[in-house]
Amino acid sequence: MQVDWGSPIRAEAVDKKLATGEFDALTLIHNETSTGTMSPLAEIAALKKKYPDVTFIVDAVSSMTAVPIKFDELGIAVLLAGTQKAFALPPGLAVFVASPAALAKAATAKDRGYYFDFVEFEKNAKDSMTPSTPAIPHIYALSSKLDEFYAEGLEQRYARHKKTNQMIHDWAAKHGFTLFPEKGFESVTLTCVNNGAKAGGRSVDVAKLQKLVKERGFLIDGGYGKIKGTTFRISNMGDETEATMSQLIVALDEAVKLL
Repeated sequence: MQVDWGSPIRAEAVDKKLATGEFDALTLIHNETSTGTMSPLAEIAALKKKYPDVTFIVDAVSSMTAVPIKFDELGIAVLLAGTQKAFALPPGLAVFVASPAALAKAATAKDRGYYFDFVEFEKNAKDSMTPSTPAIPHIYALSSKLDEFYAEGLEQRYARHKKTNQMIHDWAAKHGFTLFPEKGFESVTLTCVNNGAKAGGRSVDVAKLQKLVKERGFLIDGGYGKIKGTTFRISNMGDETEATMSQLIVALDEAVKLL
């Protein structure tokens, strides 16, 4: 299903497509970082319950651990994530959850391969094993990070992401910038800021802004793909706290004064 870049996936659009009966799977990117857009997962999940035979697969790479995702309640069949985003770990490890229905469906596939075979993963997991050689350092890192999650508390972690995200939204508004996503669909883990009068806000030299912020010890992104330069992005996911984001905001304020 094609949507405008930066537009959320809407439940009514999904409903219209699934009603045709032409689909056996629904895949959704929950949080899209190039545009800072978070699609309404709960609304889409509620709508999808009208189509119980359609497998619901969710990419939560940049939202899992930062916002609550109630796997069973939402009726998700497969939830996928990588550790390099909201988990705040190095790239190189993928994590997934598969429902009993998804495992049963996978078992009926004749040519499902081996490396990403859910059935093989389940069989090995019963013996605390993996189907192939695991990335052991990543697994130890993930175990340590999970200890941090539970020490902080998941609800506190979710609240922290919401707070640090709002700090960047407030900073953008203070300096006359608007946000790229449609209102109400802003990501909770990353802010994509509009740059330019056409967007109804302030216009700056993004490359110079990046340079000035980098000189102060921080990296921000100068926009991605066709919106490079007309947007810039600031992440608050993972280990960022009110203290670290406050330091970034000081650097941003100083940089903006020099533009």
